[in-house]
Amino acid sequence: MNTQRRWSLFVDVAAIVWIVLFAVDVAARFDVVALASSTTTVVRGALQALLAVFLLDLALLYRWSDQRPRAFVRSNWLLILTVVPWFRPLRLVRLGRSVRALKVLAGSRRAGSFLNKARRMARRYWRRLRE
Repeated sequence: MNTQRRWSLFVDVAAIVWIVLFAVDVAARFDVVALASSTTTVVRGALQALLAVFLLDLALLYRWSDQRPRAFVRSNWLLILTVVPWFRPLRLVRLGRSVRALKVLAGSRRAGSFLNKARRMARRYWRRLRE
């Protein structure tokens, strides 16, 4: 397995871990789950460390893209948006995975044009990942 694929797999696992830790953090803030203060500190520290991983991921993807900064931002705006951890679930679009609800929404005119654009972008990313 090449370096880019291993890195992509690592980042996908990190995204899942981030989502779980974020859910635990939110549950602790609303007193749904009782956590020791040291555990809460570790969870929040891990969330910050994962943010650094996501920023490194963006930098590496830019480096591997061989594009100028402006072209990279223009063609990868969704990818850049997913660096913000709250938008990490959108990374699933980059992986080429589809959700049945999106297919239903594709029937409407407004949502359909947006989703078709997102689908084309996801296909482009998927082809890049397979190369």
